[in-house]
Amino acid sequence: MRIAGIEKSKGPVWLRVLFKVMGSRSGGVPAPLWVYGWKPNILKSFLGLGRSVRAPGELPERLKRLAMYWTARQVECAF
Repeated sequence: MRIAGIEKSKGPVWLRVLFKVMGSRSGGVPAPLWVYGWKPNILKSFLGLGRSVRAPGELPERLKRLAMYWTARQVECAF
């Protein structure tokens, strides 16, 4: 059973703005973020985690790329 993502017209204003900005920057919003939209606090935590991992200087860039590659390969993700 799949969980449907939140509709564009629902959710707080900041969520709609966030998704609009993300869509214009990267060409679309990844499907998991639409589902996290049902629980904005989880979405905020997830985005904060992503920001901290991508922060310069925390981890070597080579290690970040390697982790992304192996994770995507493991879960058979197209991103």
